[in-house]
Amino acid sequence: MEAVQKTPEREAFYRKIDGENLSALWNVMGDLITPEPRSACRPHLWKFDAIRDYMTEAGKLITAKEAERRVLVLENPGLRGQSKITTSLFAGVQM
Repeated sequence: MEAVQKTPEREAFYRKIDGENLSALWNVMGDLITPEPRSACRPHLWKFDAIRDYMTEAGKLITAKEAERRVLVLENPGLRGQSKITTSLFAGVQM
C-alpha cells in the first residue's frame, strides 16, 4: 500500500471532519491493525483477602452518605489512573 500523501486539500478536509469527531481510517490504520498486539496492560493478580480487608477499612472511613457507591476499582498496573483492568474492561469490588 502506498503512503498517503499530505496535500493542503486533504489537510483542510481532515480539519473539517475533526469538527464532527471523525477521522480518516487511512491515516491511522497502521496504529490500529498491528502485526503483534500492543498493549500497556500487564498481568496482575488481585488477592481477595487483601481486597476484603481494604473494603472493611474503607467501610469504616467512608459512609454510604458520602459515597453513592463504595467501590475499590481494580486498576491494571500498566493502566494506572484509568480505572480499567484492560483497555476495554472496568472492574471493581463494591461494599
